[in-house]
Amino acid sequence: MDPQLMKIAMGGLAVLGVIGLVFGIGLALAAQKFHVEVDPKVEAVKEVLAGAQ
Repeated sequence: MDPQLMKIAMGGLAVLGVIGLVFGIGLALAAQKFHVEVDPKVEAVKEVLAGAQ
């Protein structure tokens, strides 16, 4: 295989990896910022009503 094509392919993989890393960090930060506390009473009611479909 041509060394020039290998450089292009590796560069593309590196760019995609960096983009994935940046978006992953952004999603992790957004998940922390918009985290919602779950009320234990709501979970208890859902457990009781789970089989009443």
